[in-house]
Amino acid sequence: MIRFLLIFCCLIAMRAQAFDVSGDVEGATDSSFFQRYSQSKIVDYKRLDTADYLLALGAPKTVNGVMQLEYSERFSGDLTRITYRAPDDYPSQEMFTHFSAQLNQLPHKVLFECHGRKCGSSNEWANRIFNIRNLYGPERYQHYLAAQIDSSEGPVFVALYSIKRGNKRVYTQVDLLAPEAGSFRDVAVNPDTMLTQLKQLGVVELSTLKFDEQDKLTANTEAQLESVAAALQKNSRLKLYVVGHLQINEILVTQQQRSLARAQSVVDVLVQRGIEAERLSAQGVGPLAPIKSSGSVDRIGFIVQ
Repeated sequence: MIRFLLIFCCLIAMRAQAFDVSGDVEGATDSSFFQRYSQSKIVDYKRLDTADYLLALGAPKTVNGVMQLEYSERFSGDLTRITYRAPDDYPSQEMFTHFSAQLNQLPHKVLFECHGRKCGSSNEWANRIFNIRNLYGPERYQHYLAAQIDSSEGPVFVALYSIKRGNKRVYTQVDLLAPEAGSFRDVAVNPDTMLTQLKQLGVVELSTLKFDEQDKLTANTEAQLESVAAALQKNSRLKLYVVGHLQINEILVTQQQRSLARAQSVVDVLVQRGIEAERLSAQGVGPLAPIKSSGSVDRIGFIVQ
């Protein structure tokens, strides 16, 4: 019995020694957007000025030994890279949910999200996308999200990846890129992610579309509708209400008319991209159905019919 107790105590001591929560790597700090997961520590930290960064917006595939991303964007800007490690054998999904829940408290839009084997090869994420070998593990334990945060200092792109390795070690990578002014451009949501949002929530909102004085969609923001068109093409039975929300210093009737004109402009662009007109219904509600509890409302909502 004494021998058994000694072995048991030694195992506990070895486990405690395997994960020491007492210190981050030198110079490391949490970002202003996220608080760390309980008992986790920063094992790698980098800040890079004018970095060239590939933002993955789809699951990687390997064709003839070459990694391919159907959807991605490349930006230059200030990059912060934080690698967290949680105590061994913690659920990677729990760590991922911890960060994504904080993201939901910020003004943002999800550009792409995947879980488990739907994320593709973990080897590609670890060694080609992030270039951090500790992020390689069984594909069923991986989770990824890319989003755009609309901060007070400008847009920030975030890439969030969690994994539990075969050795039970759990890591989460948080990359934050503040793009240079000349590098930033509007990014379309991955069509599969948009379909998932429509299925789960019944609505998707776009707040970054721009309209001219005649309430026509500007040419430089039409590209944002590519993901909507692609989603409608993937699901040929999907029908949407295209709803204009607008709050300006005009009488109610004018706001409703202008919000309807904007919604119709979006419908026209989607039809030009090959979507049947009968699958889209333009509606204008002006300020009568505010999406926010306060502040101005100026956006387009896509609601499943």
